Amino acid sequence: MNFSALFIVIWFQIAYAAVNNAARLDILALDDIPSQVIDSGVLNNTVVFGYTYESGIKVDEIAWDSLTHLVLAFFQVEPSGNVRVSSSSIDSLVAAAHKNSVKVLGSIGGAGDGSVTLTKALSTSKGQANLAKSLAAIIAKFNLDGIDYDLEFPETSDELANLYGGLRAMRSSLGSASGEHKLLTMTLYSSKGLFGPKLKQTDAKPFSDIVDYGLLMSYDYFGGFSEISAPNSPFYDIPGYQGLSFTSSISAWLKNNWDPKKLVAGFPFYGRTAIVHNDGELTTQFMPNSGEAAPSGPVNKIPGAWAWNDIRDPKKGALKLAAVANNGWQRFWDSKTMTPWLFHNASSTYLGYDDPESLSIKANYIITKGLGGAMVWMVQYDYNRELESVMKNYTAACSRITWLAAAAAEASSLAEESSSEAESSSSIDEEEGGSSDDDMLDDIDPSSTSLSTILLPSWLYILVICIAFNF
Repeated sequence: MNFSALFIVIWFQIAYAAVNNAARLDILALDDIPSQVIDSGVLNNTVVFGYTYESGIKVDEIAWDSLTHLVLAFFQVEPSGNVRVSSSSIDSLVAAAHKNSVKVLGSIGGAGDGSVTLTKALSTSKGQANLAKSLAAIIAKFNLDGIDYDLEFPETSDELANLYGGLRAMRSSLGSASGEHKLLTMTLYSSKGLFGPKLKQTDAKPFSDIVDYGLLMSYDYFGGFSEISAPNSPFYDIPGYQGLSFTSSISAWLKNNWDPKKLVAGFPFYGRTAIVHNDGELTTQFMPNSGEAAPSGPVNKIPGAWAWNDIRDPKKGALKLAAVANNGWQRFWDSKTMTPWLFHNASSTYLGYDDPESLSIKANYIITKGLGGAMVWMVQYDYNRELESVMKNYTAACSRITWLAAAAAEASSLAEESSSEAESSSSIDEEEGGSSDDDMLDDIDPSSTSLSTILLPSWLYILVICIAFNF
């Protein structure tokens, strides 16, 4: 084994990392990732779920290479448990997804009336069975890969038990409907109470055991509905509002026994607005909300929210570049919440949102926590694929971290095998005043490689092996 060549290659990798920032998700050393995360194998199978509406989106509007799963929202559930699918474009979406190795799930529930009727359908064992049977038929008809239960939210312990009963019926139906494994997922509440704002915390393990993934809605913490203006999805808690943040929600579910490999963190491709009381000095992003209706964006017209393509709209958007304000807006970065925010002085409008930088921070976090992956709401909210590129970089980073860890383990094994040879020749080296190749590696820690090194192209790693091992 040519350790001198390996030394040169490692030095080159570090130098390459210093200048090659374009592909970097963020600076993240391999030794920052706990060994149990590497050993769990979760980084071999990370997922990116992307929600879209079941109709109104075209095949070429989806960045397929940034997703592993597409979720169609929402199929209409009747109180009896029967399910209606109104879209005529599902066949083409499913065909395009499968062509790009992306799985497709149908989702039921959602905010408002969708969850009202879903709650009614789940209220009896007959309704649970009808719902499962109807969904299994839809899976077969449209060649779907699974179903997502998005009940927002159970309000009583009985409703939570009914949801569990419905999931059990669905799992049984999925198992008998096809010889292949079909996915069953559920959305998870992001704030205090875990399963819902009116519920006490409870053991999440039974739900974690029955579904393939829990999709955490780690957004909508603050908005025009809040007392103060604050980020839609703060990375850390803000003063006085404990538990309302991306990291706190993840910690709460893990603490209550949700399997980390089945926990998928939500990434919002939108922000929330508020009309605030401002004394003229922007010393903080936390300002009292006026109570007035929060404005919608110029493209999507979502009440109280601006999607990323609203924010980046060339004519009426708030940003002319990803980090450069436009049209009377001012952009700021909050190092405590790890998010950007915008303010429009003339209209006293606050906008808290996520951008490529803040989403990259979140992506790094879920890698180090060993979570199952990321979820996007919604894929059509992107602009010029600026946010979807973060998802693509995330999956690439996970794959290459795994590769680098395996390569390091292999190198360690080979080094152990050659140690006896090094010991037998050490006395000769000392007599001749020489040094062994192993000495050259004493100060090299292969685990200190940054994420930019992990993101080196595959062909370069092949070259590394060929040089280092004299192939």
